[in-house]
Amino acid sequence: MNKNKFLLLSALCAMMAVSFMACDNEDDPTPGPTPGTAKTTGVYILNSGKMGSNNSTLDYYDPETKKLTTKVFSTINGRGLGDTANDMLIYGSKMYVAVNASATIEVMDLSGKSLATISPKDDAGIPEQPRMLESYNGKVYVTLFNGYLASIDTTSLTIDKKIKAGIGPEGVRECNDKLYVASSGGWSDRDSSLLIIDPVTFTVTTDTVNVILNPQAMYKDSEGDLYVVSWGDYGDIKNTLQRVDGKTGEVSTVFKATMCTVTNDILYAIYAQYGEPEIKYVKYDTKKEEIISENFITDGTQLKDTPYKISSDPISGNVYITTSDYKNTGDVYVFSPEGKLLDKIAVSGMNPMGAFFVTK
Repeated sequence: MNKNKFLLLSALCAMMAVSFMACDNEDDPTPGPTPGTAKTTGVYILNSGKMGSNNSTLDYYDPETKKLTTKVFSTINGRGLGDTANDMLIYGSKMYVAVNASATIEVMDLSGKSLATISPKDDAGIPEQPRMLESYNGKVYVTLFNGYLASIDTTSLTIDKKIKAGIGPEGVRECNDKLYVASSGGWSDRDSSLLIIDPVTFTVTTDTVNVILNPQAMYKDSEGDLYVVSWGDYGDIKNTLQRVDGKTGEVSTVFKATMCTVTNDILYAIYAQYGEPEIKYVKYDTKKEEIISENFITDGTQLKDTPYKISSDPISGNVYITTSDYKNTGDVYVFSPEGKLLDKIAVSGMNPMGAFFVTK
């Protein structure tokens, strides 16, 4: 087992890559909000907790009143969320949380009430650990670290299909009506490929994309380009952001980055290489393909602890940066698109995995 990856996954889990479209099998299709009337009504903050401690939590933040309601899931359901919540997806009238160490996918309504607990298992009945989530055309997809991509029926709330999808798959992202799966190489860190899956036939195509070693999370812009963060080998090969051209498939390197978020064709990237003191905050225009700013925090705010995840509100454009010292409960810093601090939130759990937005 690669020691660096064990330490990083124990501390950071997996990159988040989040999608917030609003439809499911029960109410699909739902028309989007009328331009100019869309609103973010609430923000969920997922805290993974400490691996092996069974202390994941879910908090709710009201961006208007700036009120935080902690431990929503346990309060409503009378039980804990599980061990090491890794990713969250809001899709239509439901929310999905991949709880990695517990090997469950928790499905809730928008208030946090549990609707189902999905427990993926292999043919031998061994639990499969979910990593990251994506939605597309009425389905929810989840990567399983033992090498599979699973399809979840959003009506029956069961896994209806699974397909072999690389080694230690992490991120999954829909782009140009295809599903891209990042094959990280698992504990060996020795893969550098994006598998492409046809969601209609649910088969792996022959058009594999080769990127930098250990791909993790993926993001897309309005022009169909895919942005991929790879973590390299935690040594000579650094955390790097690359672009996959949506038309040609050509791969180009953008700059060093550890985590990103994209909203309205603005990409915010943080470079916080494991084991290095240097931290950068870059703002990038994906349409012009150029850097807007080398530091998108413009008011001089200094984060108390190491940046952990980054998310952006699809309506307001506000940027949420979570922080962690891997020992205590985390904080979330909320910045305006102009880089001004709007709020600092002290959340209920360790290692906050990102902000997830309820919009209408």
